[in-house]
Amino acid sequence: MDVFVTGGTGVIGSAVVRSLISNGVRVIALARSESSSDKLRALGASAFPGDLRTPEGWVERAASCEAVIHTAATFTEDMGRIDRLAMLSLKQAAKHKKQPLKLIYTGGIWLFPALGGEEVITEKTPFSPLPAFRFMGETIRTLSHGMDLNLVIIHPALVCGREHGPITDMTKALKEGVPFETRATPDTIWPLIEVNDLAAFYVLGLKQARFRMSLIASSIPGISVGHLASHISARHGLPLEIKTVPTPENAVPETDWSAGYALSQRVDVAHTQRAIGWQAELSTIEDLVVTLSR
Repeated sequence: MDVFVTGGTGVIGSAVVRSLISNGVRVIALARSESSSDKLRALGASAFPGDLRTPEGWVERAASCEAVIHTAATFTEDMGRIDRLAMLSLKQAAKHKKQPLKLIYTGGIWLFPALGGEEVITEKTPFSPLPAFRFMGETIRTLSHGMDLNLVIIHPALVCGREHGPITDMTKALKEGVPFETRATPDTIWPLIEVNDLAAFYVLGLKQARFRMSLIASSIPGISVGHLASHISARHGLPLEIKTVPTPENAVPETDWSAGYALSQRVDVAHTQRAIGWQAELSTIEDLVVTLSR
């Protein structure tokens, strides 16, 4: 099976590439630079030169594959326009295929609203995205129209890895003896997932036969920031202070990509486990902290 991956050197994308290759999939990944090409080849993928901003240079190659996994994002002021143009171009290129192109599009938990109390977000919860991610909802609706794409939308929870993510950032602050600064309060609820578990989730999503699927990827349904900090403190025998910081005065909502950390969200994980047969390796907060808080 040939799979084209965008964002293959990113936090999520590189883990997805590794997981695909370990499952015997041939990976062709978009590479904007020679250094990106080198990283992809080191992972075992083939590098295809191109830029997300100029889809006419790579969408035909992507559409020639059996599936495309889109994990790339520019995090620039024009991120929404770039993402939408790339996906519309891919949809157009896929019209020439005999069989609908399988597309896994990466959404995010911050497309959903903050909920209070014990309310739980499910795949049926209506979107209420932060301004910075509103474009994703519009793109998803466009991709869902027609029969050109066999579409799977994956909404990752907060992604935790050895080098990036809330647990790593908290551990770094603790070891430096400084407060962990965040837009959240100690009572804010965060859903979490470890990056390699997320990558395995993408591989299972690739195998699904259903024509349209929307899946929330989370192994920890929700944990308060204060409770998470206490686990990390206990792991290292040192106190970790949570310092809630306000929205910067010069923040522009359309580019305020950190605003989501202030959202309190709890998600349903049972539906996804039943739908695709997924089970996280690191399924408890103790497992996550022991593995990632070093």
